[in-house]
Amino acid sequence: MPERHVMAIDAGTGSGRAIIYDLTGTVIGTAQKEWTHSVVEGVPGALDFATQANGELIDRVIAGAIADAKLTAEDIAAVSTTSMREGFVLYDEAGEVLWACPNIDGRAREQAEKLTAAGVSDEVFRIGGDWVSLTAPARLLWIKEHLPELFAKACHMGMLSDWMATRLTGTYCTEPSAGSSSALFNLEARDWCDTLFEATGLDRAIEPPVVESGEIVGRVTEVAAKRSGLAAGTPVVAGGADTQLALLGLGRTAGQATLVGGSFWQMTVLTERPLIDPDRAPRTLCHARPEEWMTEGIGFLTGFALRWVRDAYFEPILKATGSDLDAFDLIEKLASEQPPGAGGVVATTAAPMQSDNWHQPPLSFLGFDLNSPDPALGQVARAVMEAGAFLSHAHLRRLEALSGKTYDTLQFTGGSAQGTIWPQIVADVTGRIIEIPVVKETTALGCAMLAAVGAGLFASTDEAFGAMASPIERTITPNPENTARYRDIENRWAEATMGTSAMAECGLFEPIWRPAGARSNTMTPIQKV
Repeated sequence: MPERHVMAIDAGTGSGRAIIYDLTGTVIGTAQKEWTHSVVEGVPGALDFATQANGELIDRVIAGAIADAKLTAEDIAAVSTTSMREGFVLYDEAGEVLWACPNIDGRAREQAEKLTAAGVSDEVFRIGGDWVSLTAPARLLWIKEHLPELFAKACHMGMLSDWMATRLTGTYCTEPSAGSSSALFNLEARDWCDTLFEATGLDRAIEPPVVESGEIVGRVTEVAAKRSGLAAGTPVVAGGADTQLALLGLGRTAGQATLVGGSFWQMTVLTERPLIDPDRAPRTLCHARPEEWMTEGIGFLTGFALRWVRDAYFEPILKATGSDLDAFDLIEKLASEQPPGAGGVVATTAAPMQSDNWHQPPLSFLGFDLNSPDPALGQVARAVMEAGAFLSHAHLRRLEALSGKTYDTLQFTGGSAQGTIWPQIVADVTGRIIEIPVVKETTALGCAMLAAVGAGLFASTDEAFGAMASPIERTITPNPENTARYRDIENRWAEATMGTSAMAECGLFEPIWRPAGARSNTMTPIQKV
């Protein structure tokens, strides 16, 4: 018998990719392509998810991963899918896509505000664990109001991870980790909620059946096989939302805390019951494991902010000088040469999560000294890294207060954990021991584990984790002197973030993102350390 392999397909905020693993968790082949989301002219805040172009891109990365692995399609025992949360797709009766959006689409501001004024947003958070700023209720109401003919044709709905499975199999279903990010779930029941559909005036008929992660939802059709290079009949297994599958790939269970560092950063804790914040700061979703839930504080575009610095400043310099040095290597070098506090420079990149009133600052860099000999680019890079660490620390303190637990050790996973300086800054700011796994992209690993379970190659996710898990690569201990120094610096960042957010609120500058359905125009103060 040939060795069997499994494939994870991931629709992220900034790219689509496919990764093939063997049954020890070793990456055998991979392919990835970046994508962007289309701005909708004349609709403030609107971004479309281009299912046609992005679907073709997904087909290409599937074929590319198989070629990279030097395998045949028959060597793939099963595939599973994962994606960013919140984004969803609507289909007509024939299965044609009518409409789709990514997670950061912000068009439904007016509808979210109406839901808040009517008290519906409170009910959504109480039952579903999330607000209406980036979730399905307001977006569906926007479609119903602005595209009534399209809305009338909608017969099926799926989250973005579900969309990829539907493209491969023709079947419609969801699972609780991605489905609950719609804010139309009853978290305790891990299923669609009649009360929330009634409260929002929406029709539950479009919602797909719910299965648990790891169940086979269908098999690759002949049409999908020709497009993608997969073998017809290959089992397609329910995957889930990216953050929850990252935790699954790490083997994290209730009572543990993890920082997932991708385009967005999520500080997460897992619990054995839905832990819904009465002050509506972090949000709660279903975990991919049955009978577990995840509460998280989201760092808005934290990882993306460093990518922006790379593209705006470092890449042009390297191109102009003809250097073949990797831009992130240069960022690491210059940032590491700066002391804690980045020579006095503070970056305001995002504010701590307050689900019902999430005011974001305009991206700003404050505190440059023209008389300083320090290289400005190193200050910029380190200030962005420190801002991400401060934001994560604010979320960690909130999650500890909510759960009644102290988390002395954090695992840090995702693309942002690949370097050396950013994880050390996180350790120094939080004062916690940081564990970095060998495999940083644990979302895809968790997705692959589910594919292996669905294919019958392992009896459970625990068994799959035992065989495929990534060991800890390194442990980072905080520097006590830096931890002490960071207290005043972190409080300075909090003041600067509040100040720049206030300037955005009064119209002087444009924030990174404007919250929809905010409870009031009063900003929630950032708690000092």
